[in-house]
Amino acid sequence: MDRPPVPPTALPDAPRSEGADANRRSGSAYRGLDARESSAKYIGQLRSISVQLIVVLLANLVVMLWAVRLERYVLYLVALALTLVAAFVTRLRKVKLFTGLSEVVGEDCDPARYRAALDALAERDRFGRSANTIAIELAYCDYLELDSAGALRRLESVGFKRASNPWWFRAMQVEFMARLDMGDIAGARGTLDRLSAFRKNFKEGARDRVFADEQLLDYDLLLRRPAERDVADAARMRERMMLATCHQQRAN
Repeated sequence: MDRPPVPPTALPDAPRSEGADANRRSGSAYRGLDARESSAKYIGQLRSISVQLIVVLLANLVVMLWAVRLERYVLYLVALALTLVAAFVTRLRKVKLFTGLSEVVGEDCDPARYRAALDALAERDRFGRSANTIAIELAYCDYLELDSAGALRRLESVGFKRASNPWWFRAMQVEFMARLDMGDIAGARGTLDRLSAFRKNFKEGARDRVFADEQLLDYDLLLRRPAERDVADAARMRERMMLATCHQQRAN
């Protein structure tokens, strides 16, 4: 089946620029690299971030032990606070790094390289802490590589403990696109209903809620046949094209 013009999407909470011009890059940070090189670069950067955190934690541990020995409890609390800040900053850096990796699809339009990096991540994920996230992104690769049935099968393995986990929104986005691609309009409508209900987990007026609302308007438009669309729909499509924040959106 010909691919419908579904705009690529990002998980709410991922960093996004506020306009097309700000994000008109010449490619991702992995542009020009093959699958193996892209994976190696990402894993190397991820390992570097982890090593930096370990160094900071060890240094703070030494300071904390020294502070307790000398009964300088203010210094102890400062070192403890710095430890928590370091852990938080490290998490943000890893999220930003993963967002940059996803640009292999968004900017380079190369799901094969993205898949290779995800496979490398899965090998490192010994305890399965990222298994659901990786499965969702691999399902997105399946969809992009014209295997929507495979994408839906892979999504069946996803299961988060928390019903409000924002990654559920991403999973349902991929499900919607796969069902639409397969011509399962009824299934796609059902998924859209679940997406609409899930967006209430995002605070009204917050960036993630605004993003979710925009996506649902796009999906509702895609479910309507061309003959059912009006002038307002055409204006919206034109506006979304102009405000596209990555190369794949503009291509679509």
